[in-house]
This record gives sequence, C-alpha cells and structure tokens, in this order.
Amino acid sequence: MLSLGFLATFNVHLLLFSYSPLIPNIAGELALTNAEAGFLFSVSILSLMVFRIPWGILFDRKGFRTTMLLALTLMGFFGFARGLANNYTLLLVTQIFLGVGLSGVIPAVPRLVSRWFPRGKIGLATGICLAGFPIGDFVALSFTPFLISALGGWHEVFQLYGAWCLLFALLWWRFAVDTETPNKPAEKARLGIEFAKLLKNRLVWILTGLYFCAGGCFDTLLVWLPNIMQERGLDSFSASTVASMMPAGFLASTIVVGAFSDKMGLRKPFVLIMGATSGPVLFLTSTFAGLQVYIMAFLSGLCTVGVLTIILSIPIETPNLSANLSSVLGIVASVGNLGSFLLPALVGHLRDISGTFLLPMLVLAFVGEGMLALGLLLPETGRKPETKAFTKQN
Repeated sequence: MLSLGFLATFNVHLLLFSYSPLIPNIAGELALTNAEAGFLFSVSILSLMVFRIPWGILFDRKGFRTTMLLALTLMGFFGFARGLANNYTLLLVTQIFLGVGLSGVIPAVPRLVSRWFPRGKIGLATGICLAGFPIGDFVALSFTPFLISALGGWHEVFQLYGAWCLLFALLWWRFAVDTETPNKPAEKARLGIEFAKLLKNRLVWILTGLYFCAGGCFDTLLVWLPNIMQERGLDSFSASTVASMMPAGFLASTIVVGAFSDKMGLRKPFVLIMGATSGPVLFLTSTFAGLQVYIMAFLSGLCTVGVLTIILSIPIETPNLSANLSSVLGIVASVGNLGSFLLPALVGHLRDISGTFLLPMLVLAFVGEGMLALGLLLPETGRKPETKAFTKQN
C-alpha cells in the first residue's frame, strides 16, 4: 500500500508539471499569448483548491479504494485527453478536469497511512508517500524534453503520461485493499454534522495556516528563483540548477522529518525549528552566491515543505479529527493552497513596483516565519514510541 501511495503522489506532479517544459511547443502550435499559456496551468491549481474539500467528504462517505480509483481514472483520462486537444478551449477544459482528478490524492494520504501503519511509523509512512511529489517534479522537468523529440511532439507526451496513469489506476484496483466498511445512511448523516464541526475546529485552521505558509513559500520561491539567479548574473542552466536544489530539499524532508519525528515521538519541535529557520534561509537564498546559494536553496525546500509531513501526521494522531481524516485534509489543503495561488503574484507585483527582489523576498521570509508563530499554537500529538520487553526463551 505504501508503494501505491507513493506512485499516486508521483503521478500528481508528473501530470501537473509536465506541462511546464511543453509550454513553448504548445504556445507555438496554438498561437497562445504568455497570459493564455500561464492560465492553462493556473486553472489546474484552481481545480485543486476547489475540489479537495468535496473529495475529502467523498472519501469519508464512500471509502478509500473506490474513491481513489475514481480520482486516478479522472487523472489518467483527462491527462490523455490533453494530447487530443487541437485548440485552446479544448486544452483549457482538459486542464480543468485534470485538476479535479489531481485534487483527490492529498485527502487520501492520511487515510492510507492511518489504516496501514502503527502510530510509531506514521511520520515515516507519510513522508514516503509524499516523496512521490518531488520525484514526480524531477521526472516531469527532466525527461519531458527528451520525450518531445523522441515521440514527435507535445500531443504524444501528454498521451503517454495519461496512458501510464490509466494503467496505474488498473494496478490500484487490482492491488489496493480497503479495510473500511461502507457507511450506513445514519453514519453518512452524522458525517455531515461532523464536517460542520470541523469548520469550527481551531486545530484545523492552525494546520491550514501552516499549509498556506509552507506550500506558498516553497512554490513561490521555486517559481521566481531562476529569475532571481539570472538577475544576479547566472546563466539559465546554472539558475535552473540552483532551483533544482529546492525539490532535492523537499525529497530529503519527506524522509528525514517523518523518520526523526517518529523516533523522538514528537511533532511540534520540528515545526518550530523549521519555522524559525525558514525565514532566514528563504531570504538568504535570494542574496547569497556560489556554493552558499545551493545550500540555502536546499534548506529552503527542506524547511518549508518539511512542515507538510507534520501537517498530514497530526490529524491522524488527534482523536477528534481522526474519524474524518480526508475531510480535514480537504479543508487544510484546499484553503491552504491559496498561498501557492496568491504569493507568486504578490512577489511579482512587489518586484515591479520596487525594481528589486529585496522587498518581495523580505515579505516571503515574513510569511515563512508565520510557521513559527502558528507552531507555537500547536498541541503536541506525537507520543514516545512504545517499547517492548523481550525475555529470553529457553
């Protein structure tokens, strides 16, 4: 089940970010403006934001295996359909519905982890599932350019990735196991009442704020870092290499943070440490040069997205949230994604009016420090791992 969870998150970023290297080809063939090309990506993010809450409710009502199959099928079908689009309107529609399918994965991760892994392994299992995101980034950004020339164009690349996701949906249906029993009508009615209670839960909104800061800071710096580096005199290849250190930090954080927080039996200190560190490293990434900037970019990825592993672990360990895990993460990820939607535009606007990235990066660093402030409000949900006494058998 852990490998299936990893492949599900891998497919999300493979399908989402494979669009980026194809922009010149798509824009050239369909005669798109830069604004139109950018909006094609943004509509998928908007779908992610809007539909994560409905997916979370559906997971809690209908169960894990069947609902996830529906999400993966939508991902594969519309991922493939993108390759059949021959005009802007059709491509826009497929991007919208692709986002609908993609939005179903994050609410599924804590449910998978809670059903299949003991309390002392929750952080590590969550981290391994989330590792699919940065590896999907690497594959999408690194292999897609080669596939364009090998397959003949962007249509074929989209069709290949979509076909792979449909194949994965079949693998999911064959090998995924659901330990849940379908909800009875009375239980479904109760879930509606519980969802209303979640909207009033203080911890849910603390986690949402952390998601806003962590995801927003990571995505915003990743978007603008190549441009920042080129303004500082680096060529485009070197600037992209610096930016690639952020997903590397993301990948490291998914394993390291999860495993160490499990070992210590604590969650809150990791949020406080990464929150306190994120502001300085975000700002220094935009000002340092040489080897130091690579280190700062790596730490930026680790400290911002590292908090995500904790965000997804805490609801599993909180009694009044664990019964509605997918609904909780639907709220947290949907509203929290506003950071990734708003902050890149804010940084660009501040760059335009100030003429430098100094002011916008100070603002971004301030948002990063928001994780420290929110972390102080978190309850400690981790527990010291249980130890077993072993006696020698004669």
